[in-house]
Amino acid sequence: MILARRAHSGATVCKALIAIFFLTLCIVFSYDRLRGTSSLQVLSSHLPSNGNLTAAHFPPKLIKFWINFADSLEKARPVCSEIRIDHAPPNDTETRFEPDNPNKERVDFLRLSAEDQQAVKDSHSFMVKQALHKAPNLFYNRRTKGIVTTAGPRYVPILLVSLRMLRRSGSKLPVEVFLGSWDEYNSTICEGIFPSLGARCRVLTDIYNKAPSVAKPEHFQFKIFAILFSSFEDVLFLDADAFPGNNPDDLFLTEPYISYGLVTWPDIFGNTASPLYFQIASISEPPVSLRLSSESGQLLLSKSKHAADLLLMTYYNYYGPSYYYPLLCQGSHGAGDKETFIHAAMALDRPFWDVRERPWVLGHWKNGQFGLVAMAQHHPGDDWRIKSGLNRSSDPTTPRPLFVHNHFHKLDPKTIIREGGPTRDTEGNYQRMWGPKGSILNRFGHDVEQEVWKEVLVTGCEASTDTCAKIRDYYNAMYGDSYDGEII
Repeated sequence: MILARRAHSGATVCKALIAIFFLTLCIVFSYDRLRGTSSLQVLSSHLPSNGNLTAAHFPPKLIKFWINFADSLEKARPVCSEIRIDHAPPNDTETRFEPDNPNKERVDFLRLSAEDQQAVKDSHSFMVKQALHKAPNLFYNRRTKGIVTTAGPRYVPILLVSLRMLRRSGSKLPVEVFLGSWDEYNSTICEGIFPSLGARCRVLTDIYNKAPSVAKPEHFQFKIFAILFSSFEDVLFLDADAFPGNNPDDLFLTEPYISYGLVTWPDIFGNTASPLYFQIASISEPPVSLRLSSESGQLLLSKSKHAADLLLMTYYNYYGPSYYYPLLCQGSHGAGDKETFIHAAMALDRPFWDVRERPWVLGHWKNGQFGLVAMAQHHPGDDWRIKSGLNRSSDPTTPRPLFVHNHFHKLDPKTIIREGGPTRDTEGNYQRMWGPKGSILNRFGHDVEQEVWKEVLVTGCEASTDTCAKIRDYYNAMYGDSYDGEII
């Protein structure tokens, strides 16, 4: 947000905003032509239940709950030093948490004295009691379903691609986009573009700052607070760079979500939780080979079934950087919130379904090495039927891919075409990002990669003429249908 220092500069800003608004209209209507639907049709068919698609206020009951729960969070602060990680030598393969660890033993790289371990355990025990006590008072809109995500300013172009892919899939679920503060609020985006895609902005500080004693959230901590403060009872959380390849709307209505209420997906790495965590949580330590580490680009959660563990997840993330991220991730790849969801449920002995099918890595080979670009996560319904032995003859024999998490190379139109990136081979020629077209068609049932490039093109042509020309050149060269859509 631009703050004018002089009156004449303020006028300049106003003119610029007006220009941006009209440019936004061009983008939205050109997107309509690409999909064959009108903006008004999209808007009317994806309105959240309250009909308000600008920044939404938080209900007094939720604010009251948060102030009370925030007090418990602070009272549960561990009275000890932060947990430190001591890694083994870099050539020790265990430090990389290989998914098929032949030793079948948990590794432990933490430094924690017996006194400090007891302090963290006491804090955990206190928070478990508080979570169980306060869970019945968690406020949300009953019998509502929707998607929750977070996006700072630099992630907005990436999120726009994901939202357009969501609507392309046929999903009609409403979306709540959480911003960190009003400094990140953009009226053109929040009152124009997002509403046309069935999404509305919510500003985290509007409720978070009602409890003045709490520490400011950072990075991985935003996700859990977006879920906690969202209006929905049934939540599908998607990272800004994650989107469905096919319609996800039936996930809330089918197994395993109906029975479990919490569905998580695996990462490509082995389980990273330290043995110390299980001692601190006073639960038995499962075999390290039981499951892989988690990948939290997507998450399904029922607040009615998992309110207490949602509060414990919040505690794990609130004290994540100092205590629970080291305990659960030990400095591994993507260390952060990813392991807090399953382990909070485990600590309270709550049911969850951890998709067994390993993620499908998408990318290509360069100079004898595989270049990871994205991961495809599989349909939990397929996974549940197959792993439960309930598959019918008409069902797929392997789970279908459902979500794409384009996390390694973000689909930012300004940077995705750059030299040396995933769109170029070793000689600098254009190539597909995710691998052979045949495998994409076979697994998804349609060319999701081509479809995502149409949405990157629409979004990129809003950025600049130069960006638009580069993406159109790549699209026409790769897909051969000479797309010349009138973007701007």
